Amino acid sequence: MSILKELKIPHMGSVENAKLLSWVVREGETYADGDILYEVETDKTATEIEADGPGILVRQLAEPDAPMKVGDLVGLWAAAGTSQGDIAAALAARDSAAPAEAGAPAAVAADAPVAPAAAAAAPTEEGQRLSPLVRRLAAEHGVDLTTLAGTGPGGRITGDDVLAAAGKSDGGAGAPGDCETIAHSLRRQTIARRMTEAAAIPTLTADMEIDLGGLFARRAADKAAGRSISVLGQIAHTAVEILVEQGLLNAHWTDSALLRFKSVHLGVAVETDDGLVVPVIRDAQSLDAEGLTAAIAELAEKARSGALKPADLEGGTFTISNPGSLGPTIRAEALLNPPQIALLGLPGIVRAPRAVERDGAWAVEVRQVVRPSLSFDHRAVDGGPVIAFLNLLKERLEQL
Repeated sequence: MSILKELKIPHMGSVENAKLLSWVVREGETYADGDILYEVETDKTATEIEADGPGILVRQLAEPDAPMKVGDLVGLWAAAGTSQGDIAAALAARDSAAPAEAGAPAAVAADAPVAPAAAAAAPTEEGQRLSPLVRRLAAEHGVDLTTLAGTGPGGRITGDDVLAAAGKSDGGAGAPGDCETIAHSLRRQTIARRMTEAAAIPTLTADMEIDLGGLFARRAADKAAGRSISVLGQIAHTAVEILVEQGLLNAHWTDSALLRFKSVHLGVAVETDDGLVVPVIRDAQSLDAEGLTAAIAELAEKARSGALKPADLEGGTFTISNPGSLGPTIRAEALLNPPQIALLGLPGIVRAPRAVERDGAWAVEVRQVVRPSLSFDHRAVDGGPVIAFLNLLKERLEQL
């Protein structure tokens, strides 16, 4: 049995695609349990991949910016304490036994201790080393590798070379000369795919106007008592209460069944420089308004600083979108976050004239109001429960 072990992109929830951003450990370097080996950008977030035990990174088989799938091979490693001689012999044997597979990218770190063994690999039929990734990209994009001049070390063809050639053949020539070309990030590709899926769902949206006078009075009292509760935290808390009581909108749609959840795993849409993400607060029903305020703030900070883990984005059962935090938007209708069946959108808070009854007489007053929009999957639920939800939300927030 070879002393060389395979290092693969690990399973990360529902993540499918990943792009290697950078290696942290160099070839030939010893690492400890929990050390960060490399960084990847998934279709959800950027994350660090840690070692699940001590070892030696023998060879890097993937380059930065290489598009990959979960489970793809990115490197080889050996047990800590393995001699360099044994590693070199094992690499030579591996390369000799499987020259095509061993035609992996050369060392990223030029001074890596095991580089001599890597250089022993046999050339491919094209006369140079070609990684499985390069071959796969070439096949996917119909690129003739024999026509490319590699830009990698020693003229090696890289994945970027293949993608650049594919871009040229896919119509890049049609772009105007003064056009800036911005390649889609994995996150943008994921957003595009999921929005396309969401747009195919028969979705309706119901709106409600809610007077926030009671909520702001409650906030002032809480602040005086030393409690910090945001408007979003209070609305989210009230919405979660109703979701649990109703038991209808906190659900997933599948082709064979509707899955209704007892616990609310609340997704909160957060705008970041790299695009929209929806981190999830698990068991949101266990938090009060102050706890939800803190949890939302913590996840938003992690999202904007790029510190979210894939697990932070998994398993949402209901989503709140808050475009009102970005400006005085009038309406917050949104596409759903499938397989979830409902989404509450919160536009900006505005001052508006309202008919107010006092001691049996009606008068017009300027009040602070919000007009939330509840979008729902009409395959899963009809309008009745949606209107009932909004009625309860209005009633409870106005009576705070």
